[in-house]
Amino acid sequence: SASAGTSTSDLVKKNALEAQQYNARFATIKATDACQGSEMACVEGAFASCVNGKWSVQKCSTGTQCFALPLVAKAGTSLACDTQADANLRFTDAGVTGGITGSSASGDS
Repeated sequence: SASAGTSTSDLVKKNALEAQQYNARFATIKATDACQGSEMACVEGAFASCVNGKWSVQKCSTGTQCFALPLVAKAGTSLACDTQADANLRFTDAGVTGGITGSSASGDS
């Protein structure tokens, strides 16, 4: 019998596509931009949370930067400090193209 719902690989791929959208949007945010509520984002490579309408930025450790990454066990994404290489690998493993933002170095624009 066929299983109901989506397989784990479908779920991870959906999460990865969502994470790519977040990363593409995060690339346009500056630390000086206004924010709303309790928003969280990656701003200029750093982890940022919205405090009183302004981004409170926390730098990642040396050699890492903030990315939205796909969760593998459930629906959604998480923000984490990671190396560029590991972050890219997570998207490749999830079965999506275009790297972290969905548009990098794929050759098809």
